[in-house]
Amino acid sequence: MTGTAGTTASERAIAQQKPSSLTKSLGGPLPDATLDLYDHYWPPVEHFEGFDLELTDFLAAEPVKQRAFLETLRHDPEAHGRFLHSHLAAIYAHNFGYRDGAYTRHVDDEGEIAQFAAKVVLERELFDHWATPGDVPRFEDQLKAADHLDHLAETNPGVVHPLFDFIRDEASREQIERFLLCELIRNEVVDDEVALLVVGLQGMQKAVAAANLWDECGRGKLENFHTYWLRRLLEATSDGWGELDRYRLGHPWFAKLTSNINAALLTRPARKMMAYGCFLVFESWVEPHFVRILEGMTRVGLLDDERRIYFTAHVAIDPRHSRELSDGLRRQRPRLSIEEINDVVQGAHLASDTGRRQFDHMLTYLRAMSSDGATG
Repeated sequence: MTGTAGTTASERAIAQQKPSSLTKSLGGPLPDATLDLYDHYWPPVEHFEGFDLELTDFLAAEPVKQRAFLETLRHDPEAHGRFLHSHLAAIYAHNFGYRDGAYTRHVDDEGEIAQFAAKVVLERELFDHWATPGDVPRFEDQLKAADHLDHLAETNPGVVHPLFDFIRDEASREQIERFLLCELIRNEVVDDEVALLVVGLQGMQKAVAAANLWDECGRGKLENFHTYWLRRLLEATSDGWGELDRYRLGHPWFAKLTSNINAALLTRPARKMMAYGCFLVFESWVEPHFVRILEGMTRVGLLDDERRIYFTAHVAIDPRHSRELSDGLRRQRPRLSIEEINDVVQGAHLASDTGRRQFDHMLTYLRAMSSDGATG
């Protein structure tokens, strides 16, 4: 028995690690329905066919010309935001390695160098001239910082944003179904976002991020991968896979804000602690948002559990994730430096501000839908 007197550290370690956590998952056949859904490539994106002309021209320009061009856009917040977020999203596809990313199936040294250089310029513009987190408090103690993050997670503007009251109380079935497509795209690679978060963390922070990833991966059961629940949503929707393909062509740039800010933090090692704080806020939103989404789905008659499982499961799971992330900060060893502590806090405030802006845009977008589903 582990932990009893007379056992060695090696024996206790072996007892804890020797049993495979995948024995049941690897030991039996998968149901046909599971196999059928896993035949679909995920995320359900098309192969990369080249950057659009606007981004191609930007990639070819010298950095000084790139920066000058971005400066001219700042007087027009809509054009500025659209350019930054549309093109950052196209570039970030490379970092996740799926088939919609440039250079994910072959190596192109010159192309990748140009892409990374443009990424650096666009991210500098993002943080210096687009992001608006306001005054962020500073802390010298990680316990006090964790307390602040718990409070921020409960009170930031994204928690009770009017978008989710609109979904619950007013949105038509058509508006809710459009919003579900946005949510699906926003969450379709969250497992790999968490995987990138794990890299470079230490101690308890790494443990809680890895535990979150293990949950995302169904704790080894393919039927419980969180992305599998999204597959089920699509499969249960009339022409769901085709509908998503068509919708993706016009997926609005502002629906990419939170994904982009997260990727901007995850893909630069110096911003890793900011990514940790960012993810904590994202996880804290899930329960209040998904409860309202489910209530809105019920109101308009979207009652099929296949379409609801992603949301119902996360209402139960994600409050624990958020608590574990803040507790991981409290119990972190080695202790974080003052700079690292405040990076975590900065990332959380960036997430809060970015989410509020995305939800503002999305509420306007959904309200503008006409009766035929087009947006004005």
